[in-house]
Amino acid sequence: LSTIFTCCLVLCARQGVAADTAAVTDLGKRVAALTREVQLLEDQNAIEILQRTYGFYMDKALWTQAADLFTDDGSLEIGASGVFTGKARVRDYLLSLGQEGPQEGRLIDQMQLQPVIHIAADGNSAKGRWRSLVMAGQHQGQAWWGSVIYENEYRNEGGVWKIAKLHGYNILYSDYAKGWAESAVASIGPEQPLAPDLPPSTGHHSYPEKFFVPFHYQNPVTGTSVDMDTATPELSPVEPDELGQTLSDLDTRLERLNDVQSIERLQHAYGYYLDKQQWDTLANLVAEDGTIEIAQRGVYAGKKRVRDNLDLYGEQGVHNGVLHNHIQLQPVIHIGTDGKTAHARARALSMLGTYGGAGVWGASVYENEYVKESGIWKFKHDHLYTTMFTTYNEGWAAAPRAAPGVNKDNPPDLPPSVVYEAFPKTHIPPFHYPHPVTGVEVRAP
Repeated sequence: LSTIFTCCLVLCARQGVAADTAAVTDLGKRVAALTREVQLLEDQNAIEILQRTYGFYMDKALWTQAADLFTDDGSLEIGASGVFTGKARVRDYLLSLGQEGPQEGRLIDQMQLQPVIHIAADGNSAKGRWRSLVMAGQHQGQAWWGSVIYENEYRNEGGVWKIAKLHGYNILYSDYAKGWAESAVASIGPEQPLAPDLPPSTGHHSYPEKFFVPFHYQNPVTGTSVDMDTATPELSPVEPDELGQTLSDLDTRLERLNDVQSIERLQHAYGYYLDKQQWDTLANLVAEDGTIEIAQRGVYAGKKRVRDNLDLYGEQGVHNGVLHNHIQLQPVIHIGTDGKTAHARARALSMLGTYGGAGVWGASVYENEYVKESGIWKFKHDHLYTTMFTTYNEGWAAAPRAAPGVNKDNPPDLPPSVVYEAFPKTHIPPFHYPHPVTGVEVRAP
């Protein structure tokens, strides 16, 4: 894009003064409009990071960190619990859900999925619709499936996006053992819920009763644009002597946005190759000096050794009766200042099994590193932390199934870099990034 605009400047320089002035002014307007569009794309990325981070904090009962994602006057409303107003009251509500921090035997994974985000014309507020798939329960107690739809509002304060209103509509909660054909409850909150500041804002019903969660937007094909109650700001043309630097900055910013998309595609492709056990193809996603560390199997260093590691998960190729799905979800991606390195936190939901044999559920978190070589992003370090691994029949409330350990027949080059145990034990995979609002490093309470 910067090359196109630079060519426009050169053409202007070859024309008369009057024509040159008019063309440069027009170019300044176009560059100002482009700057706004790039900012909106960056804002959407920031909001997605914000909401996905909320999910990662909720997983581990990091109540204080989750509350700090809100504006000071922010509000929270979950199901029919009522409205809690102000950051302090949001934290009070979260603390009412149970002890802060990860607790042995407690699972509360809350996947943040399917975002539809609209940013106001002035760039100061936004609305977002999300879906959450919840896997919750207590070891040796009860396990639950949950489905939640969020209709949220966000606010840009000093260039930092925060949650202004979080409204979760509980679609269903069902006992894992019975399933949603036989079991349905409105919520799985505490027996004596905290009194809200305001009553529920809507008459709320959960499955099996019918309830329609209102959309903040109209049909994107037949409807009109979203009404955000803000006027499109008038843009001042970029000054002629600032065009060169502005275009150079925009070129870098657009490249970073494209880098985020490239890494997300890379991670998704990884999942599809993993599904069908395409080991040779998957290994080619990794840099020559890359590593892989899955669960507690240890570190395999170098592309060839990454390929050796993949043999641990079965024979290469598609096989009858084998299910090996690894769904890649909830990426939080940050590009390094050099534009050649990156980190991502993401989630994997695994559906494994053999026909006529056993089915398995797996829940995991990635903390990966990537490197850009000759313009192509590759895996530098692929590191998956197992949260939970259990049979389909028993579910996560039953007896635990340990994360796979070191294989003596195909040993790693290095022992596990982090030693931990999967559910019902608990751990927090270290975050590669600080809190997106406070900037503070995230640690267990």
